[in-house]
Order: sequence, then C-alpha cells, then structure tokens
Amino acid sequence: MNKSGCDGSILLERASERTEIPNRTLRPESFQILENLRQIVHGKCGRVVSCSDILTIAARDAVFLTGGPDYEVPLGRRDGVTFAPVNQTLVDLVPPTANVSTILSQFARKNLNVTDVVALSGAHTIGISSCSSFTNRLYPTRDPRMDPTFAASLMQICPALDSTGVTVLDVRSPNTFDNLYYADLYSRQGLFNSDQNLRHDARTLGYVTRFFINQTFFFRMFVDSMVKMGQLDVLTGTQGEIRANCLRRNSDNQHVSSVVKENLGSSSTMR
Repeated sequence: MNKSGCDGSILLERASERTEIPNRTLRPESFQILENLRQIVHGKCGRVVSCSDILTIAARDAVFLTGGPDYEVPLGRRDGVTFAPVNQTLVDLVPPTANVSTILSQFARKNLNVTDVVALSGAHTIGISSCSSFTNRLYPTRDPRMDPTFAASLMQICPALDSTGVTVLDVRSPNTFDNLYYADLYSRQGLFNSDQNLRHDARTLGYVTRFFINQTFFFRMFVDSMVKMGQLDVLTGTQGEIRANCLRRNSDNQHVSSVVKENLGSSSTMR
C-alpha cells in the first residue's frame, strides 16, 4: 500500500516502488502470477475486475491456503494511474529496525490502532527476509533481546553485516499461517527489531499474549485488521481505471501499441 492507498501501484513494472528496499524480497514471478490471474478473470468476465481487487483476493487466498482464516473481502476497487513517489515505501512502510513508538505512530497515520499493529504483524508467520533487514541485531554485537542459539543460526546464514542471504520470518512454521509467530516473540526469536519489541512494550504485550494463547482470537482480529487496511484510500466508481494488463497502466499499453504500429510502418516503407 502506498500513499495513494490500495491501488495496485506495486504491480506496475515501470514503477520504482518494486525495487525499493522494503520490496526487494518480492519474487518477480509473483507479479506475473497476478497478471495470469487477471487474464483468466477477464477472459471469463470481461474487463470488469480490477487488478487491485485481484491482488486483494489473492492475498486472502494465500492466507487461507497456508492454513489461515477464510474471509470475505469488500470489492470494487479501481486501479491507480499514477506511480507512487520515489521512496514513498520508506515513508509508508514500517522499517524492520523500528521501535514500538514508531510503529504505532506510522499506523495511526492510516487510522490503524494498537490491535491492528499486533494483528497485522502476525502476517510475519509466513514469508522471507533478506539479511540486511536484521543483521544490525547480530553485528557488531548480538541484540540482548535475541535468543543466543537463534542468533547463532542466523549468523550461519548471514555471516557479515552486509550479507545478501535470505531466511524465513517464522522459524517454527515458516510455510503455515498460524499464531506461532507470537511463540517466536516469547522465545526471543522474533527476526526483526520491530517484531521482538512488541513482546517487550506494555502497549502491545497484552495482544501478543492473547494471540499466543488463542489462535482463534488472533485469526478474528487479523481478519478485521486486514479488511480495515484493505479499504484505506481506495479508488472507486469512475476514479482510476481497470487495467487491461496488471503490469502496465492502460495509457502505457496504448503507447506501446502506437510505437509498434510506427515501427511496422517504417518497416513497410523500407521495403
């Protein structure tokens, strides 16, 4: 999500947003998967479903297919026609080095509260991270809030401050959406500073504990927070557009088409 809201800007292949630091672990094939899904949906329904909605549904299904809750998501979003400003992700996304005060402040700017903070952080029960997001907790000295055995295993993957390796976010169940992320925090095995600090701050500890004890409660709060976040600053009605290709704005497609026609015309003339 960028400053403009949930408008599918991250999908645009010409956008700097894709290559900015917080998004560098996004797999290139994931973007093509979204475009493949669009082709299937538009082939069945016509161009009436936006890429933003397809992305929202895909996120929901990814949660469910890895063991998490199934839930309804509001639909009707339109796709953005502008690129996110350069480095906007550094403004909008919480850095892995953040403390709880910074996290709460950044979420509050989007009208998300402490419950949303802890619930949405639970999405780190699946996924991967690059070494650069947490090696500051290993070098030059180990963060005292990190379990020594856990730190030693991470040093095998990331042997230096500038290592380029990757590791899983949740050491207990990296491919299952469950509440064991909160068990990681209780065992001092949260990967990011922004994760582990949730266990050590009075403002967030209560929810960490409740989600750790009760997975059903975590799932319910996660769903509420996901639906809430997914409706922030969306484009609807006649705003934006419904892309004919998730990876390009419609105006970009028209530009490519005109260039191709010009080139074909030039070739014809040359003959």
